[in-house]
Amino acid sequence: MNVRSVINKGKRRISLVAYLGVALFFVGILLSLINRDMFTLALIGFCLTLVAMVYAFFAIPCPRCRTAWGYVAMYSGGLFSISKKIKFCPYCGVDIDSDA
Repeated sequence: MNVRSVINKGKRRISLVAYLGVALFFVGILLSLINRDMFTLALIGFCLTLVAMVYAFFAIPCPRCRTAWGYVAMYSGGLFSISKKIKFCPYCGVDIDSDA
């Protein structure tokens, strides 16, 4: 397992939780039009997304130097993986396609 796959795995987990929170938020908003008690579901979804995004800044460390990749990982590449253009850890310089 290489460094890129470890970082992608962390990004994938956090992204799934964040998108689940967004979905709960919108479902809660739509259902609150019918029943006001369902607004709580929207608040839970919002909080879940907020916590996942804040947690993302600290939860995706480089396997070699243990420095947080949060910002670099979450804002580069696709929804569930980092950009293929990133070749090295910005903090320790390790090749991210090498073994972890």
